[in-house]
Amino acid sequence: MSISRTWGRGTQVGGQLLVELNDLRIAEKELTQLLARLQADEQEARALYSRLNDWKGQSADHTRQQIEEFFAGLSRRIQSIEQQKKSLLQYIEIMIQTDQER
Repeated sequence: MSISRTWGRGTQVGGQLLVELNDLRIAEKELTQLLARLQADEQEARALYSRLNDWKGQSADHTRQQIEEFFAGLSRRIQSIEQQKKSLLQYIEIMIQTDQER
């Protein structure tokens, strides 16, 4: 399947996938905004979590474990999104180079 840049909306024509470069840039911007929101939410959650240091007992330990698992999952998700963004930026660069070679 070949990929071409178009100035209109992305469509599929005769087996060719036509992708608008601007749509890719919008997707990159949206990933950047998502990452910023996730990182801000993580900071806020960590600030709240730090208040749990005074909690004692089995239920406090259980709650801490659940929150730590949440942070670990959030960290993995942020890393995954960062990798997707990196791949998207590489793809955009390839699209630009391919277009310039035409």
